[in-house]
Amino acid sequence: MYLEYWGLDRFPFDDVADERFFFRSREIDTVAEDLHEAVVRRRGLAVLIGEIGCGKTTVCQHVLLQLPETRYRIVWITNARLGPGEMLVEIGTQLGLEISGRDRNAMLEQLRRHMVDNVRSDRDTVVCIDEAQTIPANETFEELRLLLNFQLANRFLVTLLFIGQPELQRMIAQLPQLQQRVALNLHLGRYSQEESTRYLLFRLRSAGCSRPILTRQAATAVHRYTLGVPRRMNHMMDRCLALGARRGARLIDRKLVEATAQLYPC
Repeated sequence: MYLEYWGLDRFPFDDVADERFFFRSREIDTVAEDLHEAVVRRRGLAVLIGEIGCGKTTVCQHVLLQLPETRYRIVWITNARLGPGEMLVEIGTQLGLEISGRDRNAMLEQLRRHMVDNVRSDRDTVVCIDEAQTIPANETFEELRLLLNFQLANRFLVTLLFIGQPELQRMIAQLPQLQQRVALNLHLGRYSQEESTRYLLFRLRSAGCSRPILTRQAATAVHRYTLGVPRRMNHMMDRCLALGARRGARLIDRKLVEATAQLYPC
């Protein structure tokens, strides 16, 4: 445990969703605003693409947490390895429905009626599917597309958000009917050197660090080893802080980062 050694209130680089550590960059703000607009305007289907560890889930969770709980009914699917019937059952279950997987047409109709009731009660339904590139069958994508056929008074009854790695884009491209329903294609990339440095300093400050402990050369080295991928930076910096405490270091400097990279390849 290195919190006391570095004068921290909490672990700054844990890989869990925590709004206190939500970092803002120009690209992140743009993606968050676009996702928010897609939900509020009921755009139908929005897709967010990015490589592993770039913060796609974090940004989407941040957007959804800002929505009024009384207005929005949110389904968050983290295990997308579901067949078409299983996907409908999971959506229905999270919406509080008793839904069986025997008749898909009946399930779709039950979902439609529930979403209509939501609209009439001034509530919106949002279905977010994380790691959507792991959906195993085109039939599951087709069932999700059919949800977009649910409309009332010229508005969608549900907003779909697909979050996934670049292969998701290729999968959707092979399904023309689904691709044509995508209202918004978004991308989240790696951090630049400057953004990486700001990110590391922000996380340290948010954890209660009150003195400069990270040198600019160290931040540059972290960016170089991790290629600006936030999750990889989190892992490396956590180990830097642990190793620095064990060695009695006063600063996280370039040599400590290099030693950490040797012991804990990221």
